[in-house]
Amino acid sequence: MQAAQKFEAHKWVYFNEVISREECNNLTKHMFDLLDLGKLEKDGQCPLSESCYGDPVFDSLLQKLAEPLSNHLGVSLLPTYTYARIYRPGEVLERHSDRPSCEISGTMTLGFDPSQKIWPIYFAKGENDFVGESLNIEVGDLVMYRGNELPHWRPAFKGTWQVQVFFHYVDANGPHKEYKYDKRPDLGLESSTRNAPKRTPRKEYGTWSHNGVLIGLQDEVMPGYSSFGNEHEPELMFTSEECDKIIALANNDYCHKASVGIDNAGKVALDVRNVNKYTIEYKEENVWIFDKIARAIATANSEYYKYDLLGITHGIELLHYEGSEQGHYTWHADVGDGGSSTRKISVSVQLTDENDYEGGNLEVNVNGKVDIANKQKGSISMFPSYALHRVSPVTKGDRWVLVIWIHGSSRFR
Repeated sequence: MQAAQKFEAHKWVYFNEVISREECNNLTKHMFDLLDLGKLEKDGQCPLSESCYGDPVFDSLLQKLAEPLSNHLGVSLLPTYTYARIYRPGEVLERHSDRPSCEISGTMTLGFDPSQKIWPIYFAKGENDFVGESLNIEVGDLVMYRGNELPHWRPAFKGTWQVQVFFHYVDANGPHKEYKYDKRPDLGLESSTRNAPKRTPRKEYGTWSHNGVLIGLQDEVMPGYSSFGNEHEPELMFTSEECDKIIALANNDYCHKASVGIDNAGKVALDVRNVNKYTIEYKEENVWIFDKIARAIATANSEYYKYDLLGITHGIELLHYEGSEQGHYTWHADVGDGGSSTRKISVSVQLTDENDYEGGNLEVNVNGKVDIANKQKGSISMFPSYALHRVSPVTKGDRWVLVIWIHGSSRFR
């Protein structure tokens, strides 16, 4: 099947070795030079990363590629603009389709930390597909796709850095041809259109317990760590008696070391994660636990996160971190591939009195600022599932906690 036929059938097509490795290395260096010069900015879509719009170097390549891509795709392309990013750890590209200027788009990997894996991109197979097809775009390769028709996304980035450039075009014979040059006088210039990508400084991530004031999306604060505790909505907490009742559900017959990995393919790796795991299933005697967590999440999502949620779709994990084993879990994100791809909110319920153990802090790093989760017995802590977090080693005593993930029907919408 020729490229034009593939593009017509699937709305995307993969091109190998569009530019050389040497040129990619030079363009990667160019991005880091721009970073050193303070010429990269944050944007609202990927607030952890640095980006540039319409850089003359990339726009010139956009123009150079227009004719050969037109020939391969069977579409007469008009260049609109380029956008380049240095992606950072924990970044998530939410499921989305693009604006009119991105009618026909391309994404190319320019460079990445060689000790890490390439960060895949996912393309939906249909409007209602939220699993998608993943592609690892090698350095110098290019994927062309119909940007404002085909939903696409990336899960939480687990590498250290990756440089990506986007080439955007419109069909010269299509409905968006007026977006040539993104309505700029020429390439390599700032856009004057109100539809250009809105580039904003990184906002601070707030928490509900910040100075006793409820802050959230209504205050234009990006959602980060939050909690219900004695200082905020204490009626939503678990009581001390309820916490003890939950711990008593632990049955050694059903205890095993928690694994690391996706769904049932996970492996036990004690240097990464050392914790005993029990599962609390949804059955009559446990309904009250699910109901209490559901009420807390409903309140949090209504006032703060405002995500499109499906709810609780599986059992709850009851975890036991033992001081005698230095129980811990290293830095990681909860959203990933397979069954974890639709996780939106991660929830942790503190079951142990903070004076009964040492260490064992749940630390959440959404944007480079680490929050230590509430350690009050019965408190409920929440954060976006794409956020990097860890549990530091328990050095004395035992820490018990409930963990659950709230899933959604689409990526962070």
